[in-house]
Amino acid sequence: MTVYQAQLLNKITTIPGEDVQSSLNSLAKTPEFKDVFNAEVTRRGLRPQDVISSLKGVYYKSSKQAHGNDRVITLRAKDHTDNELAAIVVILKVQKNWANGLKWREVKKVDEEREGEVT
Repeated sequence: MTVYQAQLLNKITTIPGEDVQSSLNSLAKTPEFKDVFNAEVTRRGLRPQDVISSLKGVYYKSSKQAHGNDRVITLRAKDHTDNELAAIVVILKVQKNWANGLKWREVKKVDEEREGEVT
């Protein structure tokens, strides 16, 4: 494991000369990511290849949906396809137990008024 891969496991950062999406792509190659990915895809009843396709552009697409900051990332189903949402959730679940892991919640379309629980 390189120094950069080790840093990636502690925090999603950019690798010198690469962008955030490249770092996420590197994260996707880790055993922890693969375990969480497989569980999440199965739980949501999605096809792995479709979620992988969404992962390739997830940072760019999700950054366009960022609205404000209340210290908790809110994923709204209305803003993402099922595959994009699954890809983002996998990333957030993987980093949940890291030092200073990001807090997040998922809001399903039927829960829009309740805003969902913080995960």
